Amino acid sequence: MEKDRKTDNSGASLNLPKEEERILKFWEEKRIFKKSLEKTRDGEPFTFYDGPPFATGLPHYGHILASTIKDVIPRYQTMKGRFVRRRWGWDCHGLPIEEVVERRLGISGKKQIEEIGIGKFNAICREKVLEFADEWGKMVRRIARWVDFEHSYKTMDRDYMESVWRAFKSIYEKDLVYEGRKVLLYCPRCETPVSNFEVAMDNSYKDVTEEAVTVKFKVKATSDKRQATWINDNTYLLAWTTTPWTLPGNVALAVGEKIDYIVYKVFGHSLIEDGVYINSKTDLDSAQDEIKKERSQNSNFKLEIIKDVKGKDLVGLEYEPLFDVPAVKSEKTFKVYPADFVTTEEGTGIVHTAVVYGEDDYVLGMREGLPVVPLLDEKGKFNDKAPEFLRGIYFKQADKMVIADLERQKLLFIKEKIIHSYPHCWRCGNPLFYNAIPAWFINIQKIKKDLLKSNDKEINWFPEHLKHGRYEKSVEQAPDWNISRNRYWGNPIPVWKCLSAEAGESALRHGSGQGCPPIVVGSIKELGLSSNTFYFSRHGEAQNNVLNIISIYPEKEIRDLTEAGIARAKKLGEKLKKAGGVDMIFSSDLLRTKHTAEIAAKILGAPVEFDERLREYNVGIYNGTPATDFDAAFPRKERWNNAPEGGETWSRLQERIVDFIKEKDAEYKNKRILVISHGDALRVVQKYYGSELDYPHFAEPFKIDVGIADLHRPYIDDVILKCPKCGKDARRVKEIFDSWVEAGSMPFAEYHYPFDQKEVFESRFPAQFVAEYIAQTRAWFYVMHVISSAIFGKAPFENVVTTGTILADDGSKMSKSKNNFPDPWEVIEKYGADALRFYLMNSPVMQADNLNFSLKGVETARQKAVLLLWNVCKYFETYGNQKSDVRNQISDKTNILDKWIQARTQELVNSVSESLDKYDTVRATRSITEYVDDLSTWYLRRSRGREDGSFFQTLSESLVTASKVIAPFMPYLAEIVYAGGCRAEKQESVHLTDWPESKKLTGEQKKLLQDMSVVREAASIGLAARKQLNILVRQPLPRLAVEAASADFRLSPELSDVLLSELNVKAVDPSLMGEKNENVRSFAGTGNIRNFYLDTAISGRLKLEGLARGLERMIQGMRKEAGFKPGEMIEVFYDTADKETEAAMEMLNKKKTYVEKIEKQADSDLESHELEGRKIGLGIRRI
Repeated sequence: MEKDRKTDNSGASLNLPKEEERILKFWEEKRIFKKSLEKTRDGEPFTFYDGPPFATGLPHYGHILASTIKDVIPRYQTMKGRFVRRRWGWDCHGLPIEEVVERRLGISGKKQIEEIGIGKFNAICREKVLEFADEWGKMVRRIARWVDFEHSYKTMDRDYMESVWRAFKSIYEKDLVYEGRKVLLYCPRCETPVSNFEVAMDNSYKDVTEEAVTVKFKVKATSDKRQATWINDNTYLLAWTTTPWTLPGNVALAVGEKIDYIVYKVFGHSLIEDGVYINSKTDLDSAQDEIKKERSQNSNFKLEIIKDVKGKDLVGLEYEPLFDVPAVKSEKTFKVYPADFVTTEEGTGIVHTAVVYGEDDYVLGMREGLPVVPLLDEKGKFNDKAPEFLRGIYFKQADKMVIADLERQKLLFIKEKIIHSYPHCWRCGNPLFYNAIPAWFINIQKIKKDLLKSNDKEINWFPEHLKHGRYEKSVEQAPDWNISRNRYWGNPIPVWKCLSAEAGESALRHGSGQGCPPIVVGSIKELGLSSNTFYFSRHGEAQNNVLNIISIYPEKEIRDLTEAGIARAKKLGEKLKKAGGVDMIFSSDLLRTKHTAEIAAKILGAPVEFDERLREYNVGIYNGTPATDFDAAFPRKERWNNAPEGGETWSRLQERIVDFIKEKDAEYKNKRILVISHGDALRVVQKYYGSELDYPHFAEPFKIDVGIADLHRPYIDDVILKCPKCGKDARRVKEIFDSWVEAGSMPFAEYHYPFDQKEVFESRFPAQFVAEYIAQTRAWFYVMHVISSAIFGKAPFENVVTTGTILADDGSKMSKSKNNFPDPWEVIEKYGADALRFYLMNSPVMQADNLNFSLKGVETARQKAVLLLWNVCKYFETYGNQKSDVRNQISDKTNILDKWIQARTQELVNSVSESLDKYDTVRATRSITEYVDDLSTWYLRRSRGREDGSFFQTLSESLVTASKVIAPFMPYLAEIVYAGGCRAEKQESVHLTDWPESKKLTGEQKKLLQDMSVVREAASIGLAARKQLNILVRQPLPRLAVEAASADFRLSPELSDVLLSELNVKAVDPSLMGEKNENVRSFAGTGNIRNFYLDTAISGRLKLEGLARGLERMIQGMRKEAGFKPGEMIEVFYDTADKETEAAMEMLNKKKTYVEKIEKQADSDLESHELEGRKIGLGIRRI
């Protein structure tokens, strides 16, 4: 007997990660992603925005989540024929990069940065900004996200920065920008203000335990007779604060005019000095328990109410300052003022005001003309205007010193430990403080109504409650947006101010009408650094390009332009002539560039000059060899600093061409110049000028402003403009843009709008889709909305998908230091990327709820979605191929199960299409999971043993359709299923196929789906009944009956057969419902079933059949264990002394399913088995 033991064909033998790697290689070798773009090139655009991440750290689960939804929707829309441009982007500027560089350099603060030089510091920032780009690329590639990573935009590119300048000028010209002094949250570590939404975005408020104090402000004698009746020389106003360090800056006290206050006298208290005190009645009432306790323990204590007063009665009172700070003294300081912001919810109802250290304080100070005197320097340390004992002390370290001094002066009423929420820097984590500093703002108040209106009319939110909930409320409460930062690595604010004395403070505000107005620059051209217009073009297609052979100077073989190249050269000339022509042409002296220049020159009527500095990249000994050889030997990243033998580096190539450009730019004025060179040569020019477009196309002109290569500090700071009013020098302001300005400009800046691709951008704006995690409602979504509304007057996107936050399994924040989450790479290597993608898309995180990441959840997705469908596919590949003789024998009368799965497949298409149109991945994936379960555990299981062509044809169609429907979610598995399920001529990849058409189900299909659901409910009750009665399913039973909840339901013969087969029952007999018999058992149903009836009488014949089925299962197990292929014919040998077992074997012999013969023989080598206490020896042999 053969006993070959082999691995079975179940999902256990499928190595998903390896299969995914194989498919990934296939996609890349066959350029499937690019082919999908080429296929839809002329389709209706579908635009989505890809929020640029920082590459200063490795990608985490939040990034994987965002990348997955940004892949699912574009794949779906591409299959529907839409053209979905997918370009990666990098966020490059701002504090995240500066902080990394400061740590690497071992420095901290502006002073040390400026000591090493802004230029050097920014150069290092540029080097480090994409430090982890390769790791990001690997992860994005592995999770099957299709995106153009090679041509990613970067916010530090000159073109991108110039578009931001133009946007700023546009907003400025609409009188929506101003410079002013406001109280802003300020980070002393980063030495710059931060926006409220930056702090709110990642919930940067932290609960801290600190000492709060109630301070005694001694009231001065008053000339007001009314006040004099209840004020003496020992009267104090009580004010409560959680920030004692602000008290040295106190200039006023604020009260609510309508609030009830109380004047009372304290005598003999064990802790409080004798005196008259004033605070809110609410505050005193809340202290009644403490008062009672003091009275019970101290017979000397007395509290006498002198008078109830309103806040308006306190206005005008003067008090003695807590500290001697000459800088804050004025006629208006140390008085009580009315203020609407005062409440009695916490504290004493009297608020201490320092003007610069709170938004409300600042408003009050401006209204009353109080002095604005910061006592902290840029690093958060007390300056020389502060009391001497505090000078040089960090503000958070000053609390105890201030409290101690107040105690010494006997001005501390009480102190207490409290836990309160305090803002911290979103980037460095240090405590923030409010500071009144000059900054640039976008006036949100002027466009707030427009923002709210466009949110209401133009934007759909998923989930919907965010629309009029979190987002609307955040807009309603939004202050003016502080768009400036006092830092270095960022896009400089393009504003120059006249240095003349006339300009003064009036130049700070746009439209003041006084002094010299600021100069706001909206383009490089406006800097006036170059008067020439430079066009650049690659040569037309040449013979060496067709052959993919490198051809540099000296040319080993003369290879001229192809016919297509000549045609392109003519179009080059015609296009530039239409654009206004050129005054001169400079060209490389290689044949293909010379010929291109000469053709264009005839059309343009311009002279041509050849210059060897414009020659092709010198690859030395690789001249005349296949380009693939050089590419393999010298990857692109190595070419900047490594030269091939006899050749040059890209750095040297860039140097010689830029030298040429600078020379010609200095030599000519107000000229239009065309430069014709080669692909790599022009690419390094683009990089030098920060204009990295696609690799230069044949004879396709593009324009570069050569006035300045780098717009960053310190280079832009050296640019001096002339004041248009007085003619004197104007210098740029020192601030740079908040990096959120750049992120908010992404929709148009990635196109270099309006300087390039104007029509392309406008045809793709606004976007149909954008997705990020929920905190971006206050950040990226918001800033894009603001900038778009300010410039274009409408929202930049139509549909917003917000995800929740991924947490550790225990609900805590994922933390590397705590090691409380699995490494993403390990998860992918174990479960596969498809399982991870499907798990995330099916989870509550896609409904803006938090997700406690669970490996169990990933495993469930792998089992219920990936492996279950793979097993169906494997079944088809195995049996469908073996039954090639019946595959095309389609029965005229379709099987009821075939009809049902066809309806279910169409229902799947309809459901997933509708869900993805609404960006509902949870509902879509749920539909997929339910369908896969139906296909596997109902259709396939109930159809096993069928050998008709209808079955295999239907299964093939179902698998192919399913492969397309799952393609956006599980792109790897989709490829496997498509390849395995297709029987007719097919596309190269499932991702090049069209999305299945949604069709309304017919009445017959709807009824069949409903009836089958009743059958499945009945089957479920029947199986549970068997289990309850301890009757195995392999044991046939005689009869059953189903009483449906609906009187209209009729169990058709076809459906009866399905139900009987599932439950292994011989007949449906409605008479059971009224039969009184001890063998007839009834079971209550739910939903579509009212009652289920089962006849449990087992005749001798039925008993024998049950025994035969048990034996058949034994034989099938032996086939599987021996590694026999499905469908292979075998012989069965047995030996038994039990007559019933022998009869059952004879019954199987007549059935002959993949069995040639069953023969009884005495053989000691037979395997011993036992069934229901009956012993039998079994053996099998492949024929």
